[in-house]
Amino acid sequence: MPVKLIGILMLVVLVSLFTGFNLSNRCTIWFFYSFKDIPVFAALFSAFMAGVLITLPFTFKKKDEKKSVAPSEPRGKKRKEKPEQENSSPAQEPDA
Repeated sequence: MPVKLIGILMLVVLVSLFTGFNLSNRCTIWFFYSFKDIPVFAALFSAFMAGVLITLPFTFKKKDEKKSVAPSEPRGKKRKEKPEQENSSPAQEPDA
C-alpha cells in the first residue's frame, strides 16, 4: 500500500512540475476550428481526458457474448495419474 501511495504522489509531483514549466508554452490546435494560444499542458490534459471518456464505456460493458461456464477440467499442468493401488481384499482369480 505505501508503495502505491508514494507512486501516486510522485506522479502528481511530475504532473505539477510539467504544468508549471510549460505555462508559458502555447500552441495552436485545429479541431474543426483553429484554437490559438492554447497552453500545451491544457491540450495534453484534454487529449488524455478524451481518451478516458472514450474508454470508459468499453470498460464497464457487460460481456454477454461469453457466458461464464465452469471448465470441465482444471487448467494448467495436467497431473500425472497415480497407478491404482492394490486392494486389501484378495483378488479374484478367473476360473480356468
